Amino acid sequence: MISSYVWLNCVRISLNVPPPRTIPQENLVPVVTKLKEAYLAWQAALPHVAKARRQTIGARIDDAILDALESAFSASYLPVTQKIAALNSSIARLDVAKFLLLVGWECNAITNAQHVRISGLLIDASKMLVGWRSYLEKKTPAGSERK
Repeated sequence: MISSYVWLNCVRISLNVPPPRTIPQENLVPVVTKLKEAYLAWQAALPHVAKARRQTIGARIDDAILDALESAFSASYLPVTQKIAALNSSIARLDVAKFLLLVGWECNAITNAQHVRISGLLIDASKMLVGWRSYLEKKTPAGSERK
């Protein structure tokens, strides 16, 4: 009985200690930070979406934003020859997220204020991704990204 009490105390103590940060936030590429901010804004809006829409279009928006975030994060670590493909994937998923967010707003799943906030963040992130891709295309010699 005493050992389970000690074990419970250990669990309780370990739950109160935050996990160590594996990736310092200041080392993230700015577009990843912007996408993370957009995802957090979406997560704040999601509980206020009706259950039926949250499980359909809400889940699709969530997946699209997460896919864009994942591709952009991966691009920050990939070699230059693979970055452009990852950025293209991230841009495509971000465009899908913006479109689905518009559809969600049109069917009154989210409010005007939520739509303005989240879409503004997604548009900013999209501009940053396109700029990053353009920079890499100018920097990379023609044909070397196809290896």
